[in-house]
Amino acid sequence: MIPKILHQTWKTDDIPARFQAYVDSWKRHHPDWTMMFWSDRRLLEFVAAHYPDFLPTFCSYERGVLRADAGRYLLLHHFGGVYADIDCECVAPFDPLTAEERIVFCREPDTHARVQADFRRLPYLLFNGTIASPPGHPFWLHLLSFLPGLAKAKEAIDATGPCVMTSAQLSYDDQSAFAIHPSALFAPVDSAGRRAGGEAATLSVHHWAGTWWTSGPPPGWRDKIRTHLYRALYRLTRGPHLDEAAARRSVSRAALAAPTPQGRNVAILVPLRDAVDHIQPFLDAVGALDYPKDRIKLVFCEGDSVDESWERLQQAAAGLAGIYRDVVLLQKQTGIRLDRLTRAKRRLQRSRRGAIAKVRNHLIDHGLGPDDDWALWIDIDVWRFSNDILNRLIESGHRIAVPNCVKIAGGDSFDLNSFVSVRKEKDYRYYREIRGGIHQPPVHSYNRLHLSDVRHLESIGLDGVGGTMLLVDAALHRGGLRFPEIPYRDLIETEGFGALANDLGIRPIGLPKLEILHVPW
Repeated sequence: MIPKILHQTWKTDDIPARFQAYVDSWKRHHPDWTMMFWSDRRLLEFVAAHYPDFLPTFCSYERGVLRADAGRYLLLHHFGGVYADIDCECVAPFDPLTAEERIVFCREPDTHARVQADFRRLPYLLFNGTIASPPGHPFWLHLLSFLPGLAKAKEAIDATGPCVMTSAQLSYDDQSAFAIHPSALFAPVDSAGRRAGGEAATLSVHHWAGTWWTSGPPPGWRDKIRTHLYRALYRLTRGPHLDEAAARRSVSRAALAAPTPQGRNVAILVPLRDAVDHIQPFLDAVGALDYPKDRIKLVFCEGDSVDESWERLQQAAAGLAGIYRDVVLLQKQTGIRLDRLTRAKRRLQRSRRGAIAKVRNHLIDHGLGPDDDWALWIDIDVWRFSNDILNRLIESGHRIAVPNCVKIAGGDSFDLNSFVSVRKEKDYRYYREIRGGIHQPPVHSYNRLHLSDVRHLESIGLDGVGGTMLLVDAALHRGGLRFPEIPYRDLIETEGFGALANDLGIRPIGLPKLEILHVPW
């Protein structure tokens, strides 16, 4: 049963005057309940005493909202009762809920879910501002297992908040453990003041006071002038770029309308340069795939190497005759020479990635045949992946799919070209981040979510894709969906490929929980 305990948290013991009436409303409706108020310091001591294994993650959180979110789940697991945000006002007694043996949730208002849940491919969003739970419920430990891998997620709602809580609830084995009510129960009003429809009962009201986040002010005249100037500079310096309408027309309508392939023939397409040390380990990893080798064609394209990659590739391939469906060796020289230590510099990305796009397109033109159902792109320095990776990518059911490429299992995404744009406004900040006609935001930009930011999800739609490992319906490539060699919508190579695919109605899908490892340098 749910005990008569109310938990609330704040930074200190000094409750701001604007919240005092809300806090008093809980006492007024529950005179016989135990009121447990938790400051940041008291919550820290509670976690240290009762959940010491989680303490390193708890202390690693840089924002108080993350500790408050995680703390409420631990309080509900340890004590049970009701947790309520400090900006929640009680309007009716919660005593009827004390007979429940289930965890009592309500959904977020639909207007919130459409913004946050839809692109995360969640069917709804649970509200974590007010929750009721019996003590010791194992669901909270299930949720807790998600949190260490999301400690560095950019969005609080993914790191500890409603999105990860919803993912945990959806993945929990026993769905009878939850009583999920309409938003009217605890959150009848959305952040814009709109009331939920229906006649469902309301026990409390969340006032969305923005205790941890408030929207910024509308752009002032200075920002508008900056935007105008940066946009003008961008137009003067962006250089040659693809005509968007022409790029879209170049892709076959029939290829776009085709269904997901039913065939199982795969062409593994591998661009490489200066890769002497990686060739044989890569072939060993591919050889360990639990996929029929008579369904696999290996296609390599070497170019611009200054080591003996081409000679080593020829030697290694000589022993593969008769093992795979086919083995094809190609060369494509682009004339671009880049030092490994400086190749990530922003000023070099147009030439560097444009050259990679040329190699990829050469692989499409000369390595992909009419009998290939799938193209699986793999970088030669991806050194570890599960034996069933190919089956899992195909079985995801999408025409374009990418796994989460990391350097360390459970770590941050390495392939940052797989991303979701969460703030798409093209103000001066956007144009300031363009170099060589390519949008290149900082690595930790809050304008993009990467796959490690949403590791709680099974899948998510992507605006750009990376090529460290990328599965593509071969019919799309044969139909003209290629890798832009000059910017398309300020993106190039695999990122531009993802943007073009989206514009054509083919949504690439990222699989955050399906990890592959890139060499750590």
